[in-house]
Amino acid sequence: MNIKKAIILSAIVAASTATFAQSSNVKKAATNIQEYEKFRGAGTPQLGTKFLTTAKEAIDLAIVNDKTKDSPDTWTYYSLIYSNLANDNKSAEDAKKADEGIKEAKKLDKDGKNKENIAIAEQTLYAYNFNKGVGFWDAQDFANAYNAFDQALVYAPGDSTLTYYSALAAIQTQDYAKGIEKYKQLIDKKDFSQHKVVMVDLPKLYLSVQDTANALQYAGLAAKEYPNDDAAITQNIELNLIVGKEAEIISDIENQIARDSNNKTLYYYLGLAQSASGKPQEAFEAYKKAIAIDPNYSDANLNAAVVLVNSTRDEIQALNDDKTLTNAQYTAKLDVLKNKIKPAEGYFLAVISNDPKNELALRGLKSLYDFLQLEQKSQEIQDKIDAL
Repeated sequence: MNIKKAIILSAIVAASTATFAQSSNVKKAATNIQEYEKFRGAGTPQLGTKFLTTAKEAIDLAIVNDKTKDSPDTWTYYSLIYSNLANDNKSAEDAKKADEGIKEAKKLDKDGKNKENIAIAEQTLYAYNFNKGVGFWDAQDFANAYNAFDQALVYAPGDSTLTYYSALAAIQTQDYAKGIEKYKQLIDKKDFSQHKVVMVDLPKLYLSVQDTANALQYAGLAAKEYPNDDAAITQNIELNLIVGKEAEIISDIENQIARDSNNKTLYYYLGLAQSASGKPQEAFEAYKKAIAIDPNYSDANLNAAVVLVNSTRDEIQALNDDKTLTNAQYTAKLDVLKNKIKPAEGYFLAVISNDPKNELALRGLKSLYDFLQLEQKSQEIQDKIDAL
């Protein structure tokens, strides 16, 4: 991902000449930083370097002068000058001085006359730190990119794009806690262009730190915020299946199928949910629909076979427990069940065709052949199991 660098747009607000009656150095600094500003505003700050240098020399004298060292004007221009020096020279030392100047100016500016210029100094330090972060990002130094973006947020608190970039940098370093912290700050920023990405990815971050409860909570929130987004809905379905809330999610799966009826995975998920909810026949039908879409869908084939075998096994057990049947009646009913369970062979074979060493499918098929009394086929499968 390419991140564009920030450009400083605000112009320094000129102060009244009377403000500098006590100090030619403050006036000199103000005049020269304003001259420098003209070149910066024109996109050629390098041509105004001499004015910035002169402004620096003047303001350095002003901050140690007894008459001007406690003036909010002095510290405001100090912060403006050093923030521009930091930005032009990519100087951490100048950025530190600018930050100190901002803090001192805010403390002394009781009547707020310097508020606009202080804000411009903050914007300039924001640009300095943001662009520094972009440089680190481009160099794939994501830890330092995060630190720079996070520092930029000091001067632009709540900036959605900057918060997002900070989160991405943290995620790149696998510092998921910081990524989560930044993403959560964006939950209420519904007009942010990447809001949906944030909402869908936040549960994944919680899973990365093995916090299933919060992953489930925010997956539900993402699905609620974006009910027509396949990624958000599917993620919510998957997490509910993982934590054992199959019954609660069946209606959501069915609603999603209504929107996307050719999605084999949704039918597979419906089969899982129905099976876990004690509805084997409904589960079997769901798996069959998944297989109809993709006959080679191994997971659906395996589960269809298992559901069919297990449900038939229960009927066989009930048949064995029924002592009222004659031998002829018992044999007739058993033949019916054998015919019912026989399609499981095709499902097991479909799995083995794609994955010849799938032990679950091989063992399931052998058990089926044993029940159907197909000894030769049973031995063939046993040989394959022994060869694993």
